[in-house]
Amino acid sequence: MTSKKMLKNRGKIETVTLSKPIVFNGNRISIAIIEIDHINFGLDKKSKELSEKKARTNFTVKDIEKFLKLLDGEDIAADDYKGKTSLFSIRMSCPVQGKFYGKEFIMIFDTHYDRTNEIHTITLIPGWKK
Repeated sequence: MTSKKMLKNRGKIETVTLSKPIVFNGNRISIAIIEIDHINFGLDKKSKELSEKKARTNFTVKDIEKFLKLLDGEDIAADDYKGKTSLFSIRMSCPVQGKFYGKEFIMIFDTHYDRTNEIHTITLIPGWKK
């Protein structure tokens, strides 16, 4: 199941039921909220709005699910806590076949204490120098 919505400045966000749930930090996660435009275009450094420049990647929601599967069984300490939200950033090799396969990305995502079955993928930043 997929639903689409727009958030100001962040572009299209997809809510997806994972085909196979993952276990992350002891929680069974079955729902992924994916900021697909933020992932593919990034935010403008000055305005903090969705970049209108050329896309930095061309990942699909299914591609991001492959990144999320890499978290299955992991226990990772959060980088920061805000209220009931834990923010994480981790480096991982791209599992998607194609031009970025094996390249390092920094995935930034969060989880919420009241919604333990959800993970919110905010963005993927190329982890190499251009």
